[in-house]
Amino acid sequence: MGYRSLFAAAVAALVLAGCGSSSSGQSSGPRSWTIQQFLRLSGLQRSADGLSYSLPDHPQCVARILLRSNAEVQTYENAGDVVATNADKSAGVRVEPGEPAGCKAIFTQALAHLK
Repeated sequence: MGYRSLFAAAVAALVLAGCGSSSSGQSSGPRSWTIQQFLRLSGLQRSADGLSYSLPDHPQCVARILLRSNAEVQTYENAGDVVATNADKSAGVRVEPGEPAGCKAIFTQALAHLK
């Protein structure tokens, strides 16, 4: 009878240890970035008119909407927008319709610095 209890406790411990672990490496909780953190880490710069953002080496790729939290990224993805994100999807930009094909990859590379 003692072996059964010990076995049950060991199984329960293994199950609990597995809960919450993620093989994808994504953050389990909400996360957000200040505008200053977002711009500094991504390298995006605000345009002169203050309405859009681009990377100095890729001025052809323009973002008008910065997504600075998991919830914002999820909302735009759920709406069917094309979104470039960082690894844990806590930051992103909506890729504007009509942007050059490589812009999503360029934004994704820049956003990889937001960890």
